[in-house]
Amino acid sequence: MSRDVVASWAVFVAIERHPERAARLRELERVVDAGEQDPTAAIAEIRAVLEAAEVEAGTGTAAPFLRA
Repeated sequence: MSRDVVASWAVFVAIERHPERAARLRELERVVDAGEQDPTAAIAEIRAVLEAAEVEAGTGTAAPFLRA
């Protein structure tokens, strides 16, 4: 299994470990997908959720040595 797959899985797990965070991410993704409103705020919040999960998983900017 490649490092990228493991890192992606670790981020997924970090998100899903927190049901409220996972639900919020799904809601934000629906907002962006619907295209009914300006997605700027939703995209920024999605980025924040992903960045927090990356740090929690040890794959974010706190652990750059894990990136190939």
